Amino acid sequence: MLSREQSATAMASPSESASSLKVGQSISFTASVERYEIMHDTETVGTGGVAQLKQALKARISLASTGQHVQWLVSCRCEGQVWSVSKRFSEFAALHDLLCRRLVCMPQLPSKSAVRQFAPEYLEARRSQLNVYLQDLCSRRDAVNC
Repeated sequence: MLSREQSATAMASPSESASSLKVGQSISFTASVERYEIMHDTETVGTGGVAQLKQALKARISLASTGQHVQWLVSCRCEGQVWSVSKRFSEFAALHDLLCRRLVCMPQLPSKSAVRQFAPEYLEARRSQLNVYLQDLCSRRDAVNC
């Protein structure tokens, strides 16, 4: 399993050929969130009332690492290559934190939510916000070459 920083770096690194380019070169790189999937926890904890309450809380509180969550399918394009990656919002946040330590004037990442929300309207708005963030990020030569 990758650490948060390794995962963030892997998300930012388009490919071996692109990562071997010199810093400062103009690279044609785009990324966009194509869709999302709501993932359900596969853990079974029993049938009692306390167990069901525990599952319901884990599914709604973002601080819990398990439970129901959203996976964002990101389509990446670089120098004629196309690939897709599936990421949780926490991985976008880890990438953002890493880039904030290396770059100045980073675009605004959509805010984190303490309570998980799965309404289609909310998720579509979040997808749109992530696309704006990725578009701003990919337009920056220093971020793409980072």
